[in-house]
Amino acid sequence: MRSKTRSIGIAALAAGLLATATSAGAFGRHGGMPGMPGVEMLERRIERMKLPADVRAKAFAIVDASRAEERATREQIRAAHEELRAMVKAGAPDAKALDKQIEGVGALRTQQHKQFLHALIRIGALLPDDQRAQWFEPPHRGGRWHGGAPR
Repeated sequence: MRSKTRSIGIAALAAGLLATATSAGAFGRHGGMPGMPGVEMLERRIERMKLPADVRAKAFAIVDASRAEERATREQIRAAHEELRAMVKAGAPDAKALDKQIEGVGALRTQQHKQFLHALIRIGALLPDDQRAQWFEPPHRGGRWHGGAPR
């Protein structure tokens, strides 16, 4: 009886988390995950920097190469979420199978973050020291909607 109750509790929790993730638009932006930066952010940062034409071209080539990889990973995450959703909808899924699927989604998200960071680092390696320091500064999160003062 405890095992069945536990399985139902896990399924309910997974369903709630899944509903929250999908209704919040987790897959609506190009990065694939809320709060997770994507290569489009790198592209915007490159556009704002004053880079020599050759460095700019190399940086955009890195972004372009990363884009296909990011898209493939995003599709894998979407498919893994669909599988998870199907498991939960089927009713009382096996807890071990559910855990394995959740771990798979987590591994894909980690892979996605690594892909972004690798592109960030490869672009940073192209830049002179002063611009490299600027490149690796965290993006500005201030402003009216992020709790900071408007600029």
